[in-house]
Amino acid sequence: MSSTDRQNRLLLAEDWKRIYQSYRNADFKNYDFDNLRRTMINYLRDNYPEDFNDYIESSEYIALVDLIAYLGQNLAFRIDLNARENFLELAERRESILRLARLVNYTPKRNISASGLLKISSVSSTEDIIDTNNNNLRDQTIIWNDPTNSNWYEQFIKILNRAFTETENFGKPVQKDTIDNVTTERYRIRTSSATSVPIFPFTRFIDGNNIKCEIVSTMLNQNITEEPPLPGNNFSILYRNDSQGAGSSSTGFFVLFKQGTLDQGTFNITNAVPNQIVSIDAANINNDDVWLYSLNTDLTFDRLWTKVDAIEGNNIIYNSLNKNVRDIYTVLTRLDDKISFVFSDGVFGNLPVGSFQTYFRASRNDNIVIKPRDLTGVSISVPYTSVVGKEETLNFTFELLYTVDNAVPAESNASIKQNAPATYYTQNRLITAEDYQIGLLNVNQEIVKTKSVNRIASGISRYFDLTDSTGKYSKTNLFGLDGILYRENYLTTQNFTFSTKTDIEGIIANIIEPIIASDYISNFYFNEYTKIDVSDLNIFWYQSTSDTNLNTGYFENENNIKQMIGNKSDGILKNLTAGCSVKFIAPTGKHFMADNSHTLMTGAVDHANAVTYKWVKVISINDNGIIVAADGTGPVMLNDIIPTGAKLSVILPSIPKVLTSDVQTNIIDQAYANLTFGLRFDRDLRQWRLITEANLDVVNSFSVGKTGDNSNQKLDSSWILKFTTDNEKYTITTRASRYIFESEKEIRFYYDDTDKIYNNKTGKIVKDKITILNNNNKPGSLDKFTIDFDWQVTAQFRDAGGYVNTSKIQVYFFDSDDDGVVDNPEIFEEIIGPLNSTKLIFQKKLLTTDGVEDYNYVDNVIENIKIFQNKASVGALSVYDDGQKFYYIEEDIFETFNKTTTTLTLTSDYKAFYGRDKIRFQYVHAADDNSRIDPSVTNIIDTYLLTRSYDKSFRQYLNGVSTSKPLPASSDSLFVQFGSSVNNIKSLTDEIIYHSAKYRILFGNKADTNLQASLKIVKNPDLVLDNNEIKTSAVNKINQYFALENWEFGETFYFSELSAYIMQQLAPTIVTIVLVPLQANQSFGSLYEIKSETDEIFISGITVDDINIIDAVTASRLNSTGSVVTNTGYINTGIQSAASVTSTTSTASNYSSALVSGTTSAVNTTTSTSTSSSASSSSSGSSSSSGSSSSSGSSSSSGY
Repeated sequence: MSSTDRQNRLLLAEDWKRIYQSYRNADFKNYDFDNLRRTMINYLRDNYPEDFNDYIESSEYIALVDLIAYLGQNLAFRIDLNARENFLELAERRESILRLARLVNYTPKRNISASGLLKISSVSSTEDIIDTNNNNLRDQTIIWNDPTNSNWYEQFIKILNRAFTETENFGKPVQKDTIDNVTTERYRIRTSSATSVPIFPFTRFIDGNNIKCEIVSTMLNQNITEEPPLPGNNFSILYRNDSQGAGSSSTGFFVLFKQGTLDQGTFNITNAVPNQIVSIDAANINNDDVWLYSLNTDLTFDRLWTKVDAIEGNNIIYNSLNKNVRDIYTVLTRLDDKISFVFSDGVFGNLPVGSFQTYFRASRNDNIVIKPRDLTGVSISVPYTSVVGKEETLNFTFELLYTVDNAVPAESNASIKQNAPATYYTQNRLITAEDYQIGLLNVNQEIVKTKSVNRIASGISRYFDLTDSTGKYSKTNLFGLDGILYRENYLTTQNFTFSTKTDIEGIIANIIEPIIASDYISNFYFNEYTKIDVSDLNIFWYQSTSDTNLNTGYFENENNIKQMIGNKSDGILKNLTAGCSVKFIAPTGKHFMADNSHTLMTGAVDHANAVTYKWVKVISINDNGIIVAADGTGPVMLNDIIPTGAKLSVILPSIPKVLTSDVQTNIIDQAYANLTFGLRFDRDLRQWRLITEANLDVVNSFSVGKTGDNSNQKLDSSWILKFTTDNEKYTITTRASRYIFESEKEIRFYYDDTDKIYNNKTGKIVKDKITILNNNNKPGSLDKFTIDFDWQVTAQFRDAGGYVNTSKIQVYFFDSDDDGVVDNPEIFEEIIGPLNSTKLIFQKKLLTTDGVEDYNYVDNVIENIKIFQNKASVGALSVYDDGQKFYYIEEDIFETFNKTTTTLTLTSDYKAFYGRDKIRFQYVHAADDNSRIDPSVTNIIDTYLLTRSYDKSFRQYLNGVSTSKPLPASSDSLFVQFGSSVNNIKSLTDEIIYHSAKYRILFGNKADTNLQASLKIVKNPDLVLDNNEIKTSAVNKINQYFALENWEFGETFYFSELSAYIMQQLAPTIVTIVLVPLQANQSFGSLYEIKSETDEIFISGITVDDINIIDAVTASRLNSTGSVVTNTGYINTGIQSAASVTSTTSTASNYSSALVSGTTSAVNTTTSTSTSSSASSSSSGSSSSSGSSSSSGSSSSSGY
């Protein structure tokens, strides 16, 4: 077969090209009018320059070209359209989607009519009926449970008994069953008409529309259903008794009503043909109410044919019906909810022949909600024949006692596209966990979202902790002795295209800013930029006030002179600004304690928790940093307590995660002009700046020596992002670093970056971590560390083939308080030590079972690679054995010695990294408390359902259409509505407990008081904008963000994500947006992270009244005092939801000899960037995961 494929590709394709070689100059990729016209004219000019040269627009030949181009565009459009309509994911036409769904045996659901029970509130009869008190009840209205009539019950029953058939007087029902725990009896009335179906229509005005309904005859079949319509049938009503007395809403006489109009049609089949299809052209036929009768030769009714249920695995040939039932058909859904009858092939069922009559109900294709007030005082007259043969009339008055919200519109195109493959996957059964997540959506289109959780196994409590060795379902706490930690420098590439400047704005928000906000950019910054050493200034910290993880004070020099810092300072202390990290060291002879004792201790640093330094973050600086407030609060606030006398040693400015507006403008201009350019970080300005092509050095390794050079000599090699173009697409090349931790043999790592484990007690995300233990030796010493070093796990490690390598894991500097500033940016150097020949780890190339080249750790004690600073220092080669491997640090290459030829040959079989091996470590993996292994075959499944009617009514409540907050459906009502359908497809060993999902409102005055907040928006001062228009646009974007399809049960809301989306959508209209709680005990920063319950889905309650347009972000406007609240006290027991993740594909590189990496052999890896949940605001162009509508992006890998 491979030879056939090869020949088809190489030979037949070549022959096809030869046939069309005369058209080699034509551009067949262009099929729009303008390009077709241009292509044909160019073709004429190139091939017939002498024969045709009349190119003026008025020429009749140009008119012909225009006509051909017009026809070509139309044909191309139709071909494209038809091609798209052949795939379910791409099809747009309803008819195409219906046909494609049928290919996987999926029958799209038509509308479901609203239906419910009406209670008979009063009855009267035209017949002479005498009660026990000798009262004639003729034309007397008897009210059910009438407190003014002590004899109401006897009179009510007497009137009905006179209309019931002789054998079915009250107490002798024709059917009896228990429905929804209520005893239900069926009685028939002697309807007088022998030629009509006992249907009684009525019309009511509901929500501005005239809604047609019908009272129908009922029957009991495990549920209350409509009796198949048949002329001459007796009209049936129900009596129900819940044993709660006559005043109960579930006790009394009831009738079934349905929304819609019953219609009928006849057809004749003269020839018995297999697989006969008969179409019914009435529109909006609902999903359930279709009946088919065969007729005798005199057109009287013969028998009712059996409809094959339209479920997965059932069709006219293969179905679950008894083999003796041969008069069968199935219903095919067509456009506009029209139907077709599909009959059998004559083998598995009878062929239809003769006359047929069908009944069907056309219902309103809408999610109608009928409330009790809509159906009060409904009256109908039912003719019946008395026992003496006289025509009489029963007059009924009905009332609705509950809200009917079970109407469902026809399945949408999007729903069909989603459900058809899912139904095919589940095969109409609920067995696996995945089946329960998607299979229930196919049961009824009233279900719009579902989640199922296996709560318990038979005989085993959920609190009995069974251990999962993989760590997927169980917490893991393991220790190892073979840890390897190393740093890898690499390049990532990402492509994008654009058409307009607006597209480039989207690229900035969706691609560029997520890159500069990523962990791997932070790693690169920590590695390549020297930290600002100020220890020689002899500046010390003086504490003013302290609180839990909070410290205020100021700086003085050794002469006790207060030091101005930040923007007010002209010296090096200008870099000491809010948001930066600073390192304090203990004075000579003293040390800090890492156990939060917050004091300076005298003595040697040789015992547990003793350290010579502390890293903290500067939270804020008041003015110039020297003025102490009247209440004693210092001008500088730190996020940890530093004792007085600690010496300022290092300043590390933070790297911004957004671009300034002027840089964004520069990027737009450069990209729109198709120019090469770069982005660098200016530490002095603490901003990203653009490097033009005339100054961009794309040859040399990274260096800040010429950063900001404007000599137009291409000397600036300090770029971190490089933008190059081939005039079709742009490629972003990013210099990056990452840290890898590996266990050679002992530990295998499990990490799911989409599963965030939430700690209810601390209100924080529980992070997986690697701890370098303090019983490891310090670099180049026999002394042990005095503290542990924590690294947070950030991503799985993927090998060159893209598969997860469980022996490795990506780690990042730990950020214990999730403030976006790492706890200690120097721990890697502290663990590894200065770079030298002993600080290298090696990896050797191997070929995986999949044929992919990969590199694995090798112990150099065994491999015996000779390490030299450079190649010149090798010396005489004669002393080395044949095959000896050499590594040169400066050149960053490997060579192999050939003793026979006394030559060295370059090899790419190895890589070298700056790192350390044989590390003692602890691996801690967090798992959801709700996850348990199930050793049994019997399960209790908690199933959470969000119904369409609840969704609609809740949104009406938010929009002010209704004033009362709708309540979710009860478990019983969900069971009644869906239980019978679900029971048909679930496993016999599973028990399903139904829970109604509910919405949790965020913000706005309809939210809980502790969740109410307002939005502060700063609009773009450079644009003339209407405030109301901005507010309306913001509300629309927020509603889009909270659209149902974007959220799952139990997810966590992050305002940083919302603000990024709003900025991406509304920039440059607005420049920043912040969230401000309304409660006095909540300050700015509260509500930036909110966790929902297992059965909750977030929805926005914000309106234009909750949005304020301000001209600047100030403390007073942000309510930036008080305690910060990120948890509202709910106890979460649900599955943790996924957070947004952005990935790019990367390749190992050796762009800097100072940072040792591998050879130029490529190794594909994956880096992840997680959206920070603690950002306090979002500026124009904040990162988002959504792309611009006109732009596209892709990722690729390349060597450097």
